[in-house]
Amino acid sequence: MKKIDAEALYESIKHKRIKLDEKKHSMMLFDVFANPNKGSVSAFCIEAGISDSSFYRWLDKNETFKECYGLAKMYCRENWEEEGRTISEEVNMPGTSNHKFERWRMLGWIKFGIGKNSRIRLNLDPNSTPNEHYGQLLKQAAEGDFTAGEIKQLMEAVNVGLNTHQVFKLQKEIDQLKFDLTIMNENSNEHNPVSDKGITKKD
Repeated sequence: MKKIDAEALYESIKHKRIKLDEKKHSMMLFDVFANPNKGSVSAFCIEAGISDSSFYRWLDKNETFKECYGLAKMYCRENWEEEGRTISEEVNMPGTSNHKFERWRMLGWIKFGIGKNSRIRLNLDPNSTPNEHYGQLLKQAAEGDFTAGEIKQLMEAVNVGLNTHQVFKLQKEIDQLKFDLTIMNENSNEHNPVSDKGITKKD
């Protein structure tokens, strides 16, 4: 288990000392994702001393870091698949459990979402509109963070929220128009519709 220096982490976060160092952190990506015992965003974040929200901000801000992340994930996936091919060639006694295979499958679930059925982590701004959430989800999906089934469900959920948002927005506009029309009717002069009752007619 990795030892936590709580005080040092608190001070670095409080004073925002950890900034993106393109070369250092890009190389760290390859080191972390090449390690069979790591190979995940959470492992990188612990190594770098940042939160996952900071990680995704770095991806948005730096194209080199983003490209290195994509390539590091490919190396990690390829190493995982190669390990699976090696395990498949091993001969086991009938009736015995293949613990290597179970571990390999579990890593595929954790790192790549293969065969998983659990909670997913969303990189969304809670203050954004449904339109903006749609774009944020697509961006995260492009990073390979979701399975095909997950992105389909998420898009459907956002579409429901988007439709609801548009209905409320339209109703608000209708209510405002009704209010403006009421004010106009109250101020109109039946003899001269373009005049205002609040204006005194001059001789």
